[in-house]
Amino acid sequence: MWLKIKNIGRYLFFRDKKRFYGDYFGSLDIFRLIIFNIFAPGRLFTRIRYKRFPIRSSKTNIPNESIVINSDDVNPNDLISLTADTIRKHGAAVVDGFFSEDYLEEFRKKHSSFFPSLQDESDTREEWIGKTMTLDIQDMWMNEFIIKVMKNYIGRLPYARNYPFVREVRPRRKTSSLERSKRASPKDPQEEYTAVAWHVDHSCLIQAAVYFDDVVLEGNHMEILSGTHKLPCSSAAFSDETIKKSRWSSKALPCIGKKGSIQFHCGNVVHRLNAKPLESRCWLKFEYTSGPNILLSPSGIASLISGSTNYEDLSPDRKQILSGLLPAQIFKGYEPHRGGFIPTRYKGI
Repeated sequence: MWLKIKNIGRYLFFRDKKRFYGDYFGSLDIFRLIIFNIFAPGRLFTRIRYKRFPIRSSKTNIPNESIVINSDDVNPNDLISLTADTIRKHGAAVVDGFFSEDYLEEFRKKHSSFFPSLQDESDTREEWIGKTMTLDIQDMWMNEFIIKVMKNYIGRLPYARNYPFVREVRPRRKTSSLERSKRASPKDPQEEYTAVAWHVDHSCLIQAAVYFDDVVLEGNHMEILSGTHKLPCSSAAFSDETIKKSRWSSKALPCIGKKGSIQFHCGNVVHRLNAKPLESRCWLKFEYTSGPNILLSPSGIASLISGSTNYEDLSPDRKQILSGLLPAQIFKGYEPHRGGFIPTRYKGI
């Protein structure tokens, strides 16, 4: 029955085959968004529950035409609120050159096994994903500035949503959504980088990423549609034609900066990788969440604690941030509950 209703809805509201085809049924039209949220309200309800919708207005006067912040031009005491307000206005922010190149080179040398080596020309993959890193990188992963920006934006201490890893992207070609819809996905997902399509991420995600390359307009860089994080968007990807025919196409802004920059983006902003063939972009990703969608895994735990850092030596705030990925050892342990686990309710013997 539900499938029939879904098919009828697609026929009535998404029958323009020049814009809606394959898996590309995302829309920025407010009427279609209302219809979509009536039939599939889960994403919007989750955002409301975790105070990620509606987005409050910025208190700072933020430029319309750029999301890049030069940290050298800003009083350090104001940089946190300026960055958070830039995310509120646009859905993303780049703090240019936050970490020095010397610091990054030393970091990369120390953790070289987690980074890509020189590219093998016989390797045709468009995406390289490194191993899960260890707690030894905690000072970058849970950097005080990064955490304070996120706390300012989401209104609470964030939870780490995923284990940290390095990703390098090197597209072989630039493709359109129409081209991609006409062929099967490769068996190896790393053969083709899929984030070149306009899309949104999980409803409560907020991400920080540190550039280990200079990210420039002429190379691979993420671009966002400024302000779309304020819409009740569905999770469906958007065709190129849908974006071009919307009023939001003029609000595309590039995420660029020199090596050492920190890029923040809200999971609800419509974004994509603007692919430049044969160019590469290497960054270290830190995914956080307001609460849901924590990607706990046994292999992630094993990798995270395999370094020289002792979990017990972490600060209380850092333990709290990691509590979804590294569940704490508690008195009397845990018990099964509705397919998961909760703290044991009976504390006796």
